[in-house]
Amino acid sequence: MGHHGGTAMRVIFKILVLALLVPSAWAADFSLRDGTLWLGEQAVLKNVPENFYIQADRTGTGVFLKFSATHPSARLQTQLGDIAGLRRFTSCHRDEPFWMIPRTGTNESQVALETQWLLAQTDAGDCVMLVPLMTDKLVFTLSGGTNGLNLTGESGDKSVTSHGGVALFVSVGHDPYALADSGAKAVMKFLGTGKLRREKPMPAFVDQFGWCTWDSFYKKVSADGVRQGLESFRRGGIEPRLLILDDGWQDFRAMPGGEERLVSLEPNQAQFSGDLRPTVQLAKKEFGVETFLVWHAFTGYWGGVDGAALPEYEVKERWRSFGPGILAQHANLNTQYWGSAVGVIPPDHIGKFYQDYHRRLAAAGVDGVKVDNQSMIESVSQGLGGRVAVTRAYRTALEKSVAKYFDGRLINCMANAMETYYCSPRSTLMRTSIDFWPKRPETHGQHLFCNAQMGLWFGEFMQPDWDMFQTAHPMGAFHAAGRAVSGGPVYVSDTPDQHDFTLLKKLVLSDGSVLRADLPGRPTPDCLFADVTREPVLLKVFNFNRNCAVIGIFNCNYHPHESERMVVSGTVAPSDVPGLRGTNFVGFAQRSGKLWRGDRGDRVPLSLGEGDWEIVSYAPIERGVAVLGLADKLNSTGAVAGKSRGRDGSLVVTLRDGGKFLAWCEHKPSQITAGGQPMDFQYETATGKLSCQIQTGGKIELRLKW
Repeated sequence: MGHHGGTAMRVIFKILVLALLVPSAWAADFSLRDGTLWLGEQAVLKNVPENFYIQADRTGTGVFLKFSATHPSARLQTQLGDIAGLRRFTSCHRDEPFWMIPRTGTNESQVALETQWLLAQTDAGDCVMLVPLMTDKLVFTLSGGTNGLNLTGESGDKSVTSHGGVALFVSVGHDPYALADSGAKAVMKFLGTGKLRREKPMPAFVDQFGWCTWDSFYKKVSADGVRQGLESFRRGGIEPRLLILDDGWQDFRAMPGGEERLVSLEPNQAQFSGDLRPTVQLAKKEFGVETFLVWHAFTGYWGGVDGAALPEYEVKERWRSFGPGILAQHANLNTQYWGSAVGVIPPDHIGKFYQDYHRRLAAAGVDGVKVDNQSMIESVSQGLGGRVAVTRAYRTALEKSVAKYFDGRLINCMANAMETYYCSPRSTLMRTSIDFWPKRPETHGQHLFCNAQMGLWFGEFMQPDWDMFQTAHPMGAFHAAGRAVSGGPVYVSDTPDQHDFTLLKKLVLSDGSVLRADLPGRPTPDCLFADVTREPVLLKVFNFNRNCAVIGIFNCNYHPHESERMVVSGTVAPSDVPGLRGTNFVGFAQRSGKLWRGDRGDRVPLSLGEGDWEIVSYAPIERGVAVLGLADKLNSTGAVAGKSRGRDGSLVVTLRDGGKFLAWCEHKPSQITAGGQPMDFQYETATGKLSCQIQTGGKIELRLKW
């Protein structure tokens, strides 16, 4: 072939490669005409102001909307328009700087201030996803008003002004889960500031059962308290492999204004004798703890750092000043909880602070950190470059230091501003709801509802951490069921000698690991647009264990008076789980113990009282067998480490531990062996239920022969 022919072929090859890389580059045919955003001939947003322009999405998933104001400002506000044919919406907004909560509704006026993600269902049967974005200066949020949706952009620093920028991502489709998947890729490709969850390594400690000291001791935690807690777990036969030493170990002092500031990089003298090493060694050598994490705040402590005690970091005095959207919901947040002033380390010194601090912790044997109060930083960014620049500088420094000293072992907490989700290329774990509150019964259903909703969009960027809980609490089993399907870590805050070990054994294996599901737990389609804390709708949270599905089912309503409490009824089926492959399944209900065979669409009714729950696992029928795993674990199919067929037609099942093995078989096996030893088993001809009891002690291989 001649030179020109080769050139032509290379051009054709490049075009084909581009077509493969961007298969739908022109499929998202958006246009903005006469105040309406169109997808083809379908109206998406109506009454869009003239100062909005479209910018193409290079992935072909959706479209970006660029906003341009006439005059630059540190805070921009504009109307956005109306969602065409809006039927219902679900959304997540910040009610506090640190946390998001879900909000559902039927018209734009119900959209809350500080909304960071919105998914609408339309009369046409489509879903419209609206994702406010950030620029290098501004963070945009949605809200509702009498004239439709509004868009607000703010920098957090009066000296940092802007005319606007690309403010919103819009996509349309029939499948909300596919919209979140493809939309997250489009947003991250455009922003270029971080990575998706699946692109980042998960720290190994997420698979270890953990204990956090917070609800056990609060700020009165001590070396003796840590020993008491670990001894208490040992007496019950369940020992944590992960320990989180929460707030209370640091050396701080109260300032005249009421705020508490860090005065030393060493532990306090009163509770830890100025040295963490003995406590870390105690936990690891005497009690088998494998991962020891400690707590600290993003700014050092709740009120920051005492510049007089630690002058090398050139601490600046700043007074908290949250934006109007936050203060409209919590008017006292500039002074509430921790005083009004913060000792802030400037962005160009925060890297040195983290490295100095983490180096000392690592030398004491600490393995990682839980970093709290992160969204506080936006309120003190005045004069430091604004919230986007300051947060990015802090996050870059934090992730760099954690990578260097702790191999990435980090839990992000109180960090639910979008900057954390979109500007975290190295860390993966994020607390996605406000705390577990032992003494607030109205919060427990909201806790599960919030974490599940957060998983749909924000779980594309971070692995949701559903927080600690207490097993002996009246709602302990409710929370345990939530953690079992969450896909996140499982750790408790039990007070010494206050445990439910029967419940713990449903979560924890004999090696101290937990049966963590594969993905972030998310609401099923039939409850996605409902406020399950107020409506007679069951919260159903789905997840996967390889080719099996698990669905946690919860009545999240709460009424303080018994006469007002409601039983909520619903159904469950394999078709509730988007992406589950297969036609014929066997279902297993954890609490009732029922086992049944059904097709993909076969619905089973169930009714739950307030605060009640159930977990249903589905296993596909493969060559006449469905393996349900360990029936005495909440996430039963999570105990199946592998399945294969022998040359003789036998089925080999590898379990992560012993326990009550459960399966459905079309025909009774002639023999079951565990580790090569024949086992007694029970088989019900009428139902196909097969079970046998296997001694615990670690991974074991079963062989079923016919």
